[in-house]
Amino acid sequence: MSDISNPGSSQDYQLIIFDMDGTLVQSEDCASQALKDVIPLLTDSVDEVTTRYKGMRLAVIFKDIERRFPGAVAADCLDLYRVREEQLSHSYIVACDGADELLHRLQISKCIASNAPVTKTERSLSLCDLTHHFDKPIFSAYDVNAWKPDPALFLHAANHHDIETAKCLVVEDSDVGIQAALSAEMAVIHYDPQGLGSTFSVPSIRSLIELLDYVN
Repeated sequence: MSDISNPGSSQDYQLIIFDMDGTLVQSEDCASQALKDVIPLLTDSVDEVTTRYKGMRLAVIFKDIERRFPGAVAADCLDLYRVREEQLSHSYIVACDGADELLHRLQISKCIASNAPVTKTERSLSLCDLTHHFDKPIFSAYDVNAWKPDPALFLHAANHHDIETAKCLVVEDSDVGIQAALSAEMAVIHYDPQGLGSTFSVPSIRSLIELLDYVN
C-alpha cells in the first residue's frame, strides 16, 4: 500500500472511494434514532447507539441488540426501521462540513461505496444536494452480497473502474470501513471530525477539505 503518512506528497491516486454515511453526510444519528423508535427495549442513547454500531451491517446490529436485549427485535423490525429512517431523514440528514466544496474541487475520479442500499445513498445525496458530483455508479454492499469489513465492495469498485488497488484512496469514518480498505490493500484516510481516533494506525483528517492535502 502507498505511504500516505506525509500530507501533500504526490501519490498519483486515480480513484477516491468515499464511504457515505458519516463521511459525506451526517446520517448516523438518524439511523440510531430510527433504531430506538422501532426497538423500544433499546435503552442506549442515540450517541451510544451511533458509537457502538458505526458503519456496521444492519443484520449484525440487530443480532447484537437481540443478544443484549432478548426479545427486543421483532420479526418485522427491518421493514419498520426502513420506514422510520426515511421519515426522519428529511429533518436529520445533512451534508458533512466541507463535503460540497471538496467534491467540487477534486480533480480525479471519485465514487461512493457504501454498506447501505443504493436507493438510500441516492436519497441522501439528493437531500444534501450532492447528487451532481457523482456521474458514476454508486456501489452497494447489497450488489456484491458482502458488507464491510469484507473488502469485496472496494475491490468491486476498483475493478469496475479498471484501476489497480494501489491507485485507490478510500475515505472512511468507521473502523469496519478502514479494515475493509486495508484488507483490499488500498490506501485509506480516517475522516474523524471529533478526534475520537481509530483502532487502526492510518492517517486521519478532522475536516474533509484536508483531503486536498493528499490529492490533486
